[in-house]
Amino acid sequence: MAQLDRPPTDDTDLCIGTRLREFRMAQGYSLAKLAAVTGISDATLSRVENAQTLVSAHNLYILSQALNVDITAFYEPAAHPIRSGIRSVSRAGEGRQIDTARFTSAVLAADLSNKKMHPAIDVVTATALDQVGGMASHSGEEFLLVMEGVLVLHSEHYAPLRLNAGDSIYFDAGMAHAYLTPDGTPARILVVNSSEPDLGDAAPVASFPS
Repeated sequence: MAQLDRPPTDDTDLCIGTRLREFRMAQGYSLAKLAAVTGISDATLSRVENAQTLVSAHNLYILSQALNVDITAFYEPAAHPIRSGIRSVSRAGEGRQIDTARFTSAVLAADLSNKKMHPAIDVVTATALDQVGGMASHSGEEFLLVMEGVLVLHSEHYAPLRLNAGDSIYFDAGMAHAYLTPDGTPARILVVNSSEPDLGDAAPVASFPS
């Protein structure tokens, strides 16, 4: 069935795009990876997510199967947009759980959309770059605070940096980077991005020797 290529006309269509992005991120899929799984082009998926086009019933069914959600979930109310006076509370142990090859993440304030900051608590256990698919970059800036354990931050232009509990760093997220640990002991870190990072597969980037 052909993809409809016209602007959404009501709040339901806008909701579908927002929910699609939420489900994709919850699965740790990049647009390219979801496109490969579903056969729907990443350009089309991007237009749907950004409310620039409608999605056919056939493609919506394919997406529901790939993302392991009921098709009706796309019509549920989306996350609340940021507006004056709104707030989001994440209690200890809460957060939308996402498991990726790079780390385990609890995404905070997941009930708010269009945020300017994207906070998460990540648990890192990998000890080598090939375990996480190399270094990756994304737009925006990043703040990292080590809450527990020891983290080794690999990044372009710099030698690996050891950060202990209580240490923090603020850096340009466009500089390819990766989080590792010295010996596999879990490191628990608070990460705040000014632009939401892609949790999909990352292409390896050359690194300095450890």
